[in-house]
Amino acid sequence: MKNHKRIPITIALLALVAAVAGPLWAAQSKGVPIGGEMPPFSLKDTTGAKHSLDDLKGKVVVLNFTSQECPWSRGADPGINDLAEKYTPQGVVFLGINSHRVTKPNGIAQYAKTNGIAYPILKDDSNRYADKVNARVTPEIFVLDKKGRVAYHGAFDDRKGPGETGAANYVANALDSVLAGKSVAQPEVKAWGCGIKRVEKKASRGYSGSGSK
Repeated sequence: MKNHKRIPITIALLALVAAVAGPLWAAQSKGVPIGGEMPPFSLKDTTGAKHSLDDLKGKVVVLNFTSQECPWSRGADPGINDLAEKYTPQGVVFLGINSHRVTKPNGIAQYAKTNGIAYPILKDDSNRYADKVNARVTPEIFVLDKKGRVAYHGAFDDRKGPGETGAANYVANALDSVLAGKSVAQPEVKAWGCGIKRVEKKASRGYSGSGSK
């Protein structure tokens, strides 16, 4: 009988270890559905310039929820940057959105400069926009078509570790389809990464992930 009583405790401990060791996988069951219109925003980048989603109608847009505090996000940044350099000349707009509760614009600007980020990173104060679209992890990516509808939502690629490169690049595949006027074959993939560190009043709601400060 004593051994049987220990089993639930052992299972709970193993689950806790797994949660700490691996990435947080964002559930895709809530938020903006595929084909739904992305809610508008007006957010400032690190220079103080405002960016409005309404101003981008007629363009394909990639929104990358990002955090320099997260190793999974940092690991994906070079690949996302490569896509920005490749697809921006084709009229695609790339924007980063930082919803981390502590990171300040000057810190974001320094990180972007040091790492040669080729697109603006916007500051989402008090994670209001992340809450509105139910963004949960970094990186978490939305690809919008020219009408502002979500054509793809989820992971950048299929990597298994923060420093790896995945064999399947979901965002590149989505962009190729959208630019060709086709539907995306795999429009939704669970996003991996660190949980977005929200403002203190929401810190107890289960958004913590691995590797983030």
